[in-house]
Amino acid sequence: MRGHRYSGLIALASAALLLSMSVKAQSLLLDDVHLVHVEDGRIERSRSVLVEDGRIIAVQPAGVSPPPAVTRIDGQGMYLVPGLWDMHTHAHRAGRALWHYPLYIAHGVVGIRDAATHLGSSLAFRAGERPPGPAPKVIWGSPALDRAPPILSSGLAVETPEAARQLVRLLAAQDYDFIKVYDGLSRENYLAIVEEAQRLDIPVEGHVPLSMSPFDVVRAKQRTIEHLTLVLEACIPGTLDWIHAEESADSMALMADPRLVDSLDRFDAAVCQSLFKEFREAGTWQVPTLVQTRGYFVVSHDEEADEPRLSQVPPAVREAWLSHVADGDDAERESGAKVFARQHALVGELHLAGVGILAGTDASDETWVFPGSSLHDELALFIDAGLSPLDALRTATLNPARYRANGSPVSALLAPGADADLVLVADNPLDDIAHLRDIRGVMLAGRWYGAEELRSMVDEVRALWPTNEGE
Repeated sequence: MRGHRYSGLIALASAALLLSMSVKAQSLLLDDVHLVHVEDGRIERSRSVLVEDGRIIAVQPAGVSPPPAVTRIDGQGMYLVPGLWDMHTHAHRAGRALWHYPLYIAHGVVGIRDAATHLGSSLAFRAGERPPGPAPKVIWGSPALDRAPPILSSGLAVETPEAARQLVRLLAAQDYDFIKVYDGLSRENYLAIVEEAQRLDIPVEGHVPLSMSPFDVVRAKQRTIEHLTLVLEACIPGTLDWIHAEESADSMALMADPRLVDSLDRFDAAVCQSLFKEFREAGTWQVPTLVQTRGYFVVSHDEEADEPRLSQVPPAVREAWLSHVADGDDAERESGAKVFARQHALVGELHLAGVGILAGTDASDETWVFPGSSLHDELALFIDAGLSPLDALRTATLNPARYRANGSPVSALLAPGADADLVLVADNPLDDIAHLRDIRGVMLAGRWYGAEELRSMVDEVRALWPTNEGE
């Protein structure tokens, strides 16, 4: 017998109802749950968690009577984990939040890091514009600072070092959480960005500019590297020389360059280990977004029936993804797949070297990247790269908390005083990370969303789009 149970058919029906609905009460007791402590991998069994005003107030043995005016939710002996974070998204342009937000919550993603969007849309969202319904917490990156003209429509052109400084001042004054840097920056302009950002005490994060190397940005105290930009290339002697000479290159096209594919057998593990040592000592986070790269080069669905989640994305996005499969260049795809396979292995090597990894997906309209559920795909890829289920879970829970703390101590995530951002799953995710997909409830800022309401969120997104038959 696992903890307290109501007796009688009426009580059982009531407990099932509580699990399936949204509880709006300010105070609630989540009873009879096994706590998964990501800090040390410990399972604390048969506990109750008391929540008030969006925070955990107490953790007690299961079966205690709830205080007056506290709603009890029967956890039925399931497993409670901290809420998940997707640490690389682009959710705030082209109306994406309308369908991104409910899909994040439905899949246990309580927080996201928006790694650059259009200046106007990000300012509007931060001023209060948002779709109806629950919203994840957001870490706001600035629009990407890039060459002139910028590669992305949302990018901001940096033509001179003084322009770089002015843009950093402008963006810092708007209270962005970090300055995003991108592929096309010159060394001179990048260093001006870093210098001004350090003066204003705002982190610099993003790509490794293709004019530079990962060694350079670590020494400049860049806090993250997205998509493993130039990490693999820096481990292959001579590769950065021809990359630096390609002024119009971008990091995605680089992955399919035959010159890179042909050089993979010259990979120098000793050089890589020296780079990993610098990452570890500097605390430079890696955000691999493997699911995005795999989707572009590897996953090939021919029609909607092969991927039921296609019903969750707008028709134009769906058509673009299917066209990518039908019309893509086979040679480019083959080259990119080989580079992806080496980058995938690199994630396991980074982890073994003690480098910090953050789970992110690049959810936007990237091919085969589904908001919310693709975070689970990313964690599965981490397992395939050699991480344990606990270590993979940490990349979406504990490591984001450490990132947000920025060097300050991190308190336990399932303890009194912690934010009540929680996910209830049927089975132990430390046995199999796939168990994290079987979500039975999500608590966001102290509000409970049961399994039925989570399913409704997904259904409501599907209802936004015409079916194939209706198009």
